[in-house]
Amino acid sequence: MSSRRQFLGRAGLGVGGLVVGGAVGGTVGALVASSDDEVRAAERERAQQQFTEAGGAADEGEAVARLGTHRVVWNTAVSSPIACISFDDGPTPEYTPRILEALAAAGVTATFNVMGYNAVQHPDLLREVVAAGHEIGNHTWTHKDLTTLTAAQTRDELIRCRDEVSALVDVPFTSFRPPRGEITGYALRVAAELGYDTYIWSVTRGPGDSGSVTHIADYMGQTVVAGDVLGLHDGIGQGTFDPDAAFAKALADRRELEVQALPSALQQIADRGITLMSANRLLALSDPEPVGGQPAVPGN
Repeated sequence: MSSRRQFLGRAGLGVGGLVVGGAVGGTVGALVASSDDEVRAAERERAQQQFTEAGGAADEGEAVARLGTHRVVWNTAVSSPIACISFDDGPTPEYTPRILEALAAAGVTATFNVMGYNAVQHPDLLREVVAAGHEIGNHTWTHKDLTTLTAAQTRDELIRCRDEVSALVDVPFTSFRPPRGEITGYALRVAAELGYDTYIWSVTRGPGDSGSVTHIADYMGQTVVAGDVLGLHDGIGQGTFDPDAAFAKALADRRELEVQALPSALQQIADRGITLMSANRLLALSDPEPVGGQPAVPGN
C-alpha cells in the first residue's frame, strides 16, 4: 500500500497540473495514472507473496489439518463468581517474585504467559512459578508482533518457546497468549496444532496514563466481574531487548505501579466474593455458551 506521503505527493502533483492548464494537466494526469498502476502492481505482487508465505490456504494445497476445536477466549459465561488472572512477558526478577508473594498471600493460582527468552534467562524463577502451582502459557519466544511475521517466523516463535521451556520444567503449556493480543490465522493454526486454546483478556490494570497505585488497585478491584480474564504483566515484552529505550522505561514504570497495586486489588476482588484462578481452570468451570448468542454479563 502506498504511504500517506506518496499519496499526498501524487495528489499535489495532480492539483498543480489542473491549475497550470490543460496540456500540463493531461501530462500530469498520465504520470499519476502510470504511478498508480505501478503502485497497484506492486501491491498485488506483495499480496501474492504474503499469500504464498502465509500457508494454510486451502486452494494452495495445504496439508490436511484436522485440528479439532480450539477456542479464542476474552471472557467466559459462568454460574459462580469466578474469574481468571494472568501475567504476561516474564519471568523477570524485577516483578515475578513480588507477584508470586502477593498471589501466595491471597491464596490465588494464576496463569503466567511465559516469554521463552526470559524463561531461559531466569530458569529458577520459572521453576518457582511452576512449584507454586501456577499454570504456564506460551507467550512466544521473543514477543514479536505476529502480524508482521511470515508463517515460518510465526511457527518458530511458538515452537521455540515450547521447546526451550520444556527443557527447563516438566510441565506443559496449557494455553497461548499472543503478544499485545494481536493474532493471525496462521498463529491460531500453530496454537491449535500444539493443543492450545488462545486467551486474550477482558480487563486490564486500567487507563495507561494513571500514575496512582491506589487508582490502579481500585480499578482492578472494582472492575473485575465473574467470567473475566484479567490481563497483567511480570515483564516488559520487547523492552527486554532494549531496556534503555524510552518505550521500555515507560513500560517498566507501568509494570512497577501494576505490581504495587496487586495486593490491594486481590483483596478488593476477594471482598466482592470473586475467586480468581488460572485460565484453563476458569474455562473448565464455565458454562456452555448459547449458539449464536453473547454470554450473559453477570449481574445483568
